[in-house]
Amino acid sequence: MDKLPRQRTFSPHARKALWRTGLVVLVMVASSYILSNNLLGPFGAFIKGPQGVSLDRLTKVVHRWGSPVPVRDFPLVVLVELEQSSIQELSPNSNVFHRGQLARITQKILSYQPKGLFLDFDLRYPSNEGGILSEGDGRLLEVLGHAQVPILLPDKQILGQPLSSLNPKLFAVQAQVLYDGDGLTRKIPRPLPGQPVAASLGLYCLGLGIDLQDGLRCPQSVALGNPQSDGKRIVYREIRRYGAHTEGRQLWPNLVVMGGLQFLNDGLVKSEKTQGALFLVGRTYPRADDVHFTAIGAVQGIDIHVNALLTLATYRSFSETLGWGPVLLLVPLVVFLALWLTYSITDGWLRASHFQGFVQALIETAVAAWFLFFAGVLILQYTGHFLDYLYPIVAFQMGALLLKLFAGGKKNESKTGDSGQEVADKLKEIVEGTGGDR
Repeated sequence: MDKLPRQRTFSPHARKALWRTGLVVLVMVASSYILSNNLLGPFGAFIKGPQGVSLDRLTKVVHRWGSPVPVRDFPLVVLVELEQSSIQELSPNSNVFHRGQLARITQKILSYQPKGLFLDFDLRYPSNEGGILSEGDGRLLEVLGHAQVPILLPDKQILGQPLSSLNPKLFAVQAQVLYDGDGLTRKIPRPLPGQPVAASLGLYCLGLGIDLQDGLRCPQSVALGNPQSDGKRIVYREIRRYGAHTEGRQLWPNLVVMGGLQFLNDGLVKSEKTQGALFLVGRTYPRADDVHFTAIGAVQGIDIHVNALLTLATYRSFSETLGWGPVLLLVPLVVFLALWLTYSITDGWLRASHFQGFVQALIETAVAAWFLFFAGVLILQYTGHFLDYLYPIVAFQMGALLLKLFAGGKKNESKTGDSGQEVADKLKEIVEGTGGDR
């Protein structure tokens, strides 16, 4: 008589990993719902604080990696910085950069017919005391007053005049960086009703061809995630500086950086790519004047705006957390692989070891954390989303604790009969991953 073909079954390690992965997902869904609806109130800070630190570690890994290419047809981004040589040549011995030289730079940028220009300067007051306009002030007002392209400024007035009265192409944006409770700058500020949008978000919308006069369309063009949050995280990358006669590759492939003096000396060749670019102009010398602390260290203010803009340009949207789809698909896959490998080691190779229980507890956490950390790095690099790799580990530990408590209670209740003892033994087998194939 022919034997029936043997049915294929999962290994006990795979079954144990699969069952506990389901437990992790269940705990994550429940805790995500609690956090997203702020059901913990002020106690939610105990979870959000460590989350920020874990996401910083991912940022530190990718900030020296080359970025993926930006979204299709997004214009080139040009940073014209006023570094030491430009300051010493164009505006020596002056705390305020010479307004006439700024007018020269602005006029030259306008010849490239940019899609947008951001001037990161405090231009509220004239150069002279008593509100008297200097010759350079007058030249700058003339250039800005005749501009036919959108120019973004950090204030609602320029040299004592409202922007709207000078030129409808002038827009006030939010140039101040957003600090977290620990003094670090991580986020692009969320647009508030009736308030200017962040400079990076305004430039991003101009790059997409959205008119800033239709203010509602600009924030809605970006997936800003949870409306209860104050902003969204920036994917930082190192902004590299090269000399006037040297060339190098930027980690953001859609970025060009050059000094103001080099730019005035025709350092940026006019081409199909540079025509219609997005320009940012900011002072970077002396460095101490506009330095902010971030997850990757001290960063110049204008560099933060560049990173924020290119985060949007590269990833379209940005978020601290993954949506429900990745939570229910990607995270379980990574957790399952991590636990399967862990149980293959602890329940297989180390099964006969006297230290199996102690070693298993260490390896379970370490292996799963490393798997999730590298998964978080890859997700951040290629999608721009942040995966809190420690969150599933906490969920796993909470789930394991609940299982032990539940198993202990069921075991005590089952002492009255053999059938109850069998149920407890079976539950213990499931919890310990022994199953019936040992």
